[in-house]
Amino acid sequence: MKKATALLCILCSLFCVSACNRAKQAAQEAKDLVLPDREPLVKLMDQYLDAVVRHDPAGLPLAEDVKLVENITPTPVGEGLWKTATSGPTEFKIYTSDPTGGQVGFMGVIGDGGKPALLGARLKVVDGKITEIDHMVSPIDGEVPEGLLKPREGLVTKLAVGEHASREEMLKAANAYYDAIEFSDGDIAPFADDCMRRENGVTSAGNTAPPPPDEGETPFGAMAAFGRLKCGEQLSTGIMGYITKINQRRLFAVDEEMGLVMAYSVFNHDGEPNPLPIKNMPGVTESPNSWGKFTVPAAHIYKIKDGKIHEIEAMAIVNVNGKPIPYQASDGWNNTRQDLVNLMDGYLAALAKHDPSAVPLAADAKIVENGEAIKTDAGLWKTATSGPTKFKIVTADPNRGEVGFMGVIGENGKPTLAAVRLKVADDRRVDMGGKIVEVDHLVVHGDQPLNPNMAAPRPAFLARDLKLERVHRDKMAEIADSYYEAILKDDGTVAPFADDCQRRENGGITAGNPKPDPKSDFAVFEKMKCGEQLSTNVMSYITDINDRRIFAIDEELGLVMAFSVFRHDGEPKVMTIKNVPGVTERKNDYGPFELPAAHVFKIRNGQMHEIEAIGYIYTDKDGKWITGFKNGW
Repeated sequence: MKKATALLCILCSLFCVSACNRAKQAAQEAKDLVLPDREPLVKLMDQYLDAVVRHDPAGLPLAEDVKLVENITPTPVGEGLWKTATSGPTEFKIYTSDPTGGQVGFMGVIGDGGKPALLGARLKVVDGKITEIDHMVSPIDGEVPEGLLKPREGLVTKLAVGEHASREEMLKAANAYYDAIEFSDGDIAPFADDCMRRENGVTSAGNTAPPPPDEGETPFGAMAAFGRLKCGEQLSTGIMGYITKINQRRLFAVDEEMGLVMAYSVFNHDGEPNPLPIKNMPGVTESPNSWGKFTVPAAHIYKIKDGKIHEIEAMAIVNVNGKPIPYQASDGWNNTRQDLVNLMDGYLAALAKHDPSAVPLAADAKIVENGEAIKTDAGLWKTATSGPTKFKIVTADPNRGEVGFMGVIGENGKPTLAAVRLKVADDRRVDMGGKIVEVDHLVVHGDQPLNPNMAAPRPAFLARDLKLERVHRDKMAEIADSYYEAILKDDGTVAPFADDCQRRENGGITAGNPKPDPKSDFAVFEKMKCGEQLSTNVMSYITDINDRRIFAIDEELGLVMAFSVFRHDGEPKVMTIKNVPGVTERKNDYGPFELPAAHVFKIRNGQMHEIEAIGYIYTDKDGKWITGFKNGW
């Protein structure tokens, strides 16, 4: 008995020590966690909403050039909701305040024209002035849903000590939600088991309410049983597979004290595949996708606790002034893919007219042509004489605000190969202050007749990838970069080349050529597949490929465009060839030289199918091959 009592005392003592240590650790964490005061921005949002309802901006700290976008439409302050709002927020109101980033978000129910509406609002504050405003206004038809009467506790409760994640982790978790939808994989995002998603007040995932006895189909065409699945497992069924692309993501407010992230985005639906293949759902193998093409701008608030997503509150708009949202529309702030294509078209036209005033060049825009910085009175701005021929490939990346062109233009009255890169400041639309801040010109300056293959691009470079053929943009960049690594390592298995891969360089087919010139000493290599050719060591004369800039990832077309410099030191003098019957070596008589190049890679199903490249050998003013090329950046 005494032994048992002694043992019990020891266990109690250990427990008390452990509990004490945990208490000390929690106290230290609380002491170490110093967060900026979120309340001033919350009060500013309240002040703003009050002014909107009063239809009077007097007293608000508005910047002189403040910009407002309401339901994806640039709108002057004083118009739109400023005229129609009739009452302030109800009990349903959620604030996401980010003093560090200088932004604050709001989602709540207000009165608009005397009727309830769901409002998503954003204010950006710089030096105490409101410089940007967003209004997303979604009318509520009929009775206000129960989910919009008051916010869930998790969305209005501060995190406890030890539940915080870093800003970076919070942003990564929130952004992963969109990737999980795009790729129908709930494991991509860190969903908590108790995660619940609501959309315009309706629970669409993690619904624990008992189903009504007469439950039929949801407005989305899928059985409501999907709504009772956990957030992650629901996405892994593929039921959200009709959502093709979620772009123009703006994760603008990170509320570290509350554990909230608020974001705007645009959901694009291409109408395929139809039907949707469904998995992991007993008795269901497919679901119809008959809505066709449409676009939905949305706002989301994520509750992130212990690094996991617990609550998702979402709202969306489906029309503007009674009209459907245009397919692949801009959110009013950002460039779409088509905006960037139009910008490149305008730039090339301005080059041919020698009129830089026709394009939105920033006053300090940097222009680099063939490695040398130039002004708008030199280079192609002086020598270009006509715009693109039919050979034109445009790789547009709205995420990065960059767009690339590869094709044939006129220079001094003759056709030449060229590649152009444009970068837009802050990825912003021209009508919202966006300017071209960086420009690259790579010009071959060829005096020789163009290869007949430069008459028109291969159709694959103009065709959009189906959703099921796409991979994540990070993976696309990795695949493109692996091409250079495969060359340097003389190993075609390093890169995922498709069996039908064909590489063209300045129009000539240098790999995957079904009809090589039998007189060429390179014919045996030309007819090889892209990967097997590199594994022969025939490219071993290439010493390095550096200054790599993978700058445009066109997810819709499955294209990646990149600039690089191929360096050659002239060694080895004789290359050892392998895996080619009857060929054991090949001379390397080129000597040292460098070749600035541009590449466009076509990627489908995670493999490279087409490669289009142009480049020129770096020379001095007398045309002698030299080394020491610098890309100008």
